[in-house]
Amino acid sequence: MRRAVAAGLLVALLAAPLQAQSGGHRLPRKWLFAAIGAVASGAFGLIYATSFERDIGGCSAAACVLTVSTLGGALIGFMIGSEVDHLYNIRYSHAPPITLRGRALSLAVVPTDLTVREHTAFVTGQEGIELVGTDPGFARLGFKARGLRGIGPIASDSARNELLVGTAAGLYRFPLRGDDPGAVTLQADISALARRDGVLALGLGTDLQLALPDDSLRMLDSARATGSRVMDLTWHGDSTLWALTEEALIAYAADSSGALTQVGSFPLPGIGRRIVITDSLAFVAAGSGGLYAVDIRDPAAPVAVGNWSGARFVYDVAASGSLVYAAAGPEGLYVLRFADGTFNPVGLSRGLGFVASVEAGDGAIFALDRAGGTLRRIEPVDHP
Repeated sequence: MRRAVAAGLLVALLAAPLQAQSGGHRLPRKWLFAAIGAVASGAFGLIYATSFERDIGGCSAAACVLTVSTLGGALIGFMIGSEVDHLYNIRYSHAPPITLRGRALSLAVVPTDLTVREHTAFVTGQEGIELVGTDPGFARLGFKARGLRGIGPIASDSARNELLVGTAAGLYRFPLRGDDPGAVTLQADISALARRDGVLALGLGTDLQLALPDDSLRMLDSARATGSRVMDLTWHGDSTLWALTEEALIAYAADSSGALTQVGSFPLPGIGRRIVITDSLAFVAAGSGGLYAVDIRDPAAPVAVGNWSGARFVYDVAASGSLVYAAAGPEGLYVLRFADGTFNPVGLSRGLGFVASVEAGDGAIFALDRAGGTLRRIEPVDHP
């Protein structure tokens, strides 16, 4: 009897790695933990069997103790492993686990958001803005806007040595280089910023307006009402400004006088948060609505060509090559490939913390772990 149980335990131990190797799939933990439980309990039963040979009735015989302890340990291990498998299936129900290589940098600020511009990562936080170089050196470049509260969108211009910082109270101007103090430029609720060719687009709560950021900000034409709060702005082409509001993605044509004319819109089923534009597609992070791909080749008629709702909440989105990166907060960072109107999951990295923001630039992907106070520079790998 002892030999039979020992042989069974040996077979269970050898079967686990063999099963894991055949087919290349994850070994269900219920079987792995069952084998471990059987071995551990069987070892204790074997110690009893070799130490106490006297039969005092009931299941005190060595054969009975060894059998019961082995089967009991296997059952407990099976139950624990089943719970582990259930949690694993919930976590990776929409994408398999993936490991992303890169570097991590602990931040000096309590981070809230991330913007990558002109070879610099601007990490906004409660204490100001921390600047980090986006090259492989990943070096700290200093701090700006110390003591400024409620920092929101930013826009930088290295040629003009200028950093524009938006808050709920106004727009502030700081030098990119040097320690000169900043100055308030406009008193308004600044919800979004986008700069191109010396023209600044401002989201003013639910309004939208263009301006020239000279020594004193010169507003162009009159503000345009969008109907809901402006969350993000981006220029595309020579004169098209895309505004992402909480309710819609809207295309505006800007003329030489700074007047904005709405030419088309796409209503969002979810709440718009961030937008990133490639040549012909706009990828929209829509919170609980998931991730949208919108064809913008015709600004007058933008149309959704894909939607992915695998994450419970999509905070931000970035695109690099054929891959799309979705910041999913506590779930981690999803990597997807968009092709033929379908988001195909490549993998989910759960080891990056609370991923609240993601940006692409300088040959890398930058992910902000808001809970852990960490900025990560990730190598973009085109996984098959």
